[in-house]
Order: sequence, then structure tokens, then C-alpha cells
Amino acid sequence: RANFAVPFRHWLPTTARIETVLDFGENQPFPEAEMVRPTIMLLRKGQGNEDFRSLFLAGKVPASLESALEAEGVECNQAILEQPEWVFQCGEQTRLFQKIMSVGRPLKEHVAGELYRGITTGLNEAFFIDQSTHDRLIMDDPSCAILLKPILQGEDLRPWYQENEHRWLIFTRRGTDINAFPAVRAYLQQYRAQLEAKPANWDEARNGAWPGRKPGSYQWFEIQDSIDYFNEFDRPKILWPDIAKLPRFSLGDRGVYIGNTGYFTPYYAPPTLLGILQSRVIWFAISQICQPLRLRAGLWQYRILPQFVTRLPIPDLSPDEEQAIGSLATRISELARTRYALHLRVRHRLHSDLGTPQAKLNLKLTAWWERDFPALRAEVKTVFQHDIPLPERDEWESWHAGNRAEHDRLTAEMVRLESELNAHVYAAFDLTVDEVRMVEECTKYRYGEV
Repeated sequence: RANFAVPFRHWLPTTARIETVLDFGENQPFPEAEMVRPTIMLLRKGQGNEDFRSLFLAGKVPASLESALEAEGVECNQAILEQPEWVFQCGEQTRLFQKIMSVGRPLKEHVAGELYRGITTGLNEAFFIDQSTHDRLIMDDPSCAILLKPILQGEDLRPWYQENEHRWLIFTRRGTDINAFPAVRAYLQQYRAQLEAKPANWDEARNGAWPGRKPGSYQWFEIQDSIDYFNEFDRPKILWPDIAKLPRFSLGDRGVYIGNTGYFTPYYAPPTLLGILQSRVIWFAISQICQPLRLRAGLWQYRILPQFVTRLPIPDLSPDEEQAIGSLATRISELARTRYALHLRVRHRLHSDLGTPQAKLNLKLTAWWERDFPALRAEVKTVFQHDIPLPERDEWESWHAGNRAEHDRLTAEMVRLESELNAHVYAAFDLTVDEVRMVEECTKYRYGEV
């Protein structure tokens, strides 16, 4: 599916026809090579229109590949090779994909080409700062507040909301007068050797060991990107990460910046576009056109890059349909943010009342809603090396039960509204009952995901 292989995909069918394809999926036969997608493809010289058989090995390699190919493989038509990407699957799925892609307009047209990537600083270690560093810089020089922007990374972008790690970006774009901000200049000075641009003849410089950034017209204290579209960060926007195993589109506030592991497009109220992008129909299209990376908990991770996203189909809607989908997207986003605020409140109390500055919450305590009270107590003992005091256990148990019940209530309401939203989107794409069933079988993630 990669762009670099387009000429090869055009050429191969003119020279040979496929007889069988065996995709080994997550099976790694080469111990020293990680994230390899090995495939055995048998071809016969010459052209032809005969169907061929393809097998994707979702589990371990069977004793007999030939038997597995016969029993579990799918019949594919050579016409698949005429598509921009090659997806070896049954004909019904290919026809459904083609139907979906023929609806409405591509996203690029829908947003008039306004799709942007996040900021590449060249050295995040220098330009990304935590809350305490931000506060110290402001205290030393209040005028530098204009350079400090809230920043998110792709890992912070969740379905319908964003996690807030209180990161800030030192946004010294091209033309910044660094001498007007002495506190920022002094802070960045410690990274100067790494921030210097790499010389054009860098292969000769220091025997190829130059510690700085790649060649560019920027000053040592400036971020690497020119970012001529920086004003777009001050608009409401839809954000998404570069890698995801389920839809993780969300509404971003004005003034929030995004790093180079995320992308965004401006949005206008109501957030109908968000509702469509978060739908199963669009994730089905993503699974057909985006580059798959690896399986995680039974779901494929995909590269959600602009070259693929720009082609996503956005249906033409009536005013009533726009309002219905937009209202649902707004309500689900509010619920997701409310649930995340609950996550933070519980985590804060667990750490402030039971923890220590040295011991942080582990993954199980972070996902506290997945544990009953005995399991929560066990994790507290493991992480903090002490139990919840006996006189306080009844109060803690009641508090934990109430928070879990509230979490379940919010999640159930999100599931209900996501189901309603997807029904609207299915209708917008004019899908039949069988086509809806196929989309849901191919997109296996759960509604209400955290």
C-alpha cells in the first residue's frame, strides 16, 4: 500500500499473474528483524484474469501451509491489482469498499485542502517542557509566556478526547528575537550543541558524528519547521494521531498545538465531520487504504497519514442529518471528557492519599475502573508497599464502588450514543443490512473505548 511502491504495483501485473499469496502477519521468522511483514507470493510469468487464493495467517504458522491455504484462504480476483492499494480479501469486501469510496467527496475537497501535520522541532527534548519548567520560565520572565504553547503528542489523542500531560512547547518560530526573551534563551543554551543545524557537508564533519539537527535555514534557537500555517493552531480543530488501532479523532481547543506524531484539520460547528471520521464506516475505509503496521490485542495498527486520509469519503448530508450527527458528536465528546476528568480525580486521590513522591501509579492503578476493591488494594500494596489502613477501608471501598459505577454509567451512555451515531452514518452511505454487518465484522473495536 506504500506510496514508494506505486510504480511496482503498476508494473507487476503487466509481467506476471499471481497464483497464491501467503501473508505471515505477525509471525516473525527472522529473529534479528523486528516489524517485518513476510509474505510468500507465487507468480506465473505472463498475464491472465484467473482468480488466485490468498491466506492471512492470523495465528501461528500451521504445520501445512498448503492445507491452510485450501481450507482458510479466500478467492481473489486479479482485478484487485488495478486498485491503488492491494488488499487481498473476498470480493464482497472489495465491492463494499468501492461503494463506500464512491460516496460524497474526498476529505481533501471537503476541507478545501486544509489538512496539516504537527510541529517538527528537531529536538523535542529541548523544546518540550513540563509544567514546572513552564512556571519557572514565566516567573523569571513573564514576557516569554507568548512563546509557550500547550502541546499534545499523538499518544495523547484518544477517541473523542485528549489526555493532558501538561506539556508545553517553546515555540520559537522563524524570526523570533531570542534576545527579547532572556529566560528562554538561557534555558535553550544548555542544548545549543544539539540544536545547531547540521552543516551541508555533514558526512565530512566530525567523521559523521555531528550532534546537531539536519541542514536548514533556521537559527540554533528556532524550531526546525518553518510552520507558515501556525495561525491554524489558534482555530478549533479535529486532531488524530499518526498511528492507531481504532478511531482516535477528537476536537482540539483553540491555541492547542500538536507535535509531529499528530495531524489536524479545522472544523466548524456542529462537529459533523468529527462524527463521520469516528464512525465504523470510515475506519473500515482506513483499514483498506492505510498502511498496516502490527497487531495489538487483536486489532491492526495503521499509519493514518495524510496521503491516505485525504481520500476518505465524506457523504453529502441534508441539514437535518448534519445536525443529528453533529449533536451526537458533541454529546459523546462531552461524555468522554467528563469520564477522563473522573479518571484524573481518582488517580490524584490514589497517589496523594496512598502514594509517595517516589512511587507512581502503575498501569493497573491507572486503569482503576477495571479492578474491584480487593484487586485495587492488592495493587496499592504492590506499588506503595503498604495496605489501605483498616479504619479507612470501608470509606475507600464505598468511594471506589461509586466511582466505578459512574464510570460504567458514562461508558454505557457513550456506547448508546455511538451506536446511534453509526446508524446515521450507515444511512448516509446507504448501506444495506448485510453491508452494515460486514463493516462491523471487519472493525472489531468496542464502542466506548478509553
